[in-house]
Amino acid sequence: MIPMRRVVWRGAGAVALAVCVAGSTAGCTTAAEHAPPAHPPSVGHTAGAQAPAAHSVVKVWGFASSCGRRTEATGFVYAPERILLNAHTVAGVDRDLEVVLDDGRRFAARVVAFDPEVDAAVLRAPGLTARPLRLTKAARTTAVVVGYRKGAAAPAVLPATVRPDEPAESYDIYNRRRVSRQVHRFQGAAITPGMSGAPLVTRGDRAMGMVFAADMDRADVGYALTAAQIEAVAAAGENATAAVPHGPCS
Repeated sequence: MIPMRRVVWRGAGAVALAVCVAGSTAGCTTAAEHAPPAHPPSVGHTAGAQAPAAHSVVKVWGFASSCGRRTEATGFVYAPERILLNAHTVAGVDRDLEVVLDDGRRFAARVVAFDPEVDAAVLRAPGLTARPLRLTKAARTTAVVVGYRKGAAAPAVLPATVRPDEPAESYDIYNRRRVSRQVHRFQGAAITPGMSGAPLVTRGDRAMGMVFAADMDRADVGYALTAAQIEAVAAAGENATAAVPHGPCS
């Protein structure tokens, strides 16, 4: 995985700094800064309620020969044999692409949907039997981030307080085309390398978003693409079986 770099987004009269947390930083930007929430969620209660979602979250491995980069990221099962994750984490990956469950089982995977503007992709992993999380557009103020830190064998379950979704003007993962994304800003979960693609989980088995960036100045602030933002990519990949182009490296 390449080192994290600084990304700047300017909009709505404010400036926010963020870093992508796996793969390239192109397209991994944030929304405007807000005041911190007054009442963060209880760590023990929230994490305990959402921990079963860990069995639906996978570590993603792969290697991109053209840029000599190894991917270590997070994804989550949302349909039978299908995993949602960030497009920038699999851009250019052409070798050894696989997903690993929290019990150590490994499954070969292929990219069946890829959107560099949204920064979302879908993997198909034949034989994967993990229970899917359901995408939800329902607005929630508390959730957990479930994701694999770099080098970890099991996912972290991190409580977070969520702000309402808001637009973020940015660029695609190749830094070529300006795009607008809907994102959730959340606080209380420290996002580290490897956690790009982690679901923002609520009500035990609902994914209200997918992590794609972390704040540069506040370790406990992160950003997730909303369920509404990624639903078209999810729909495109749900029944797809053929591999699609997903390069070059971002």
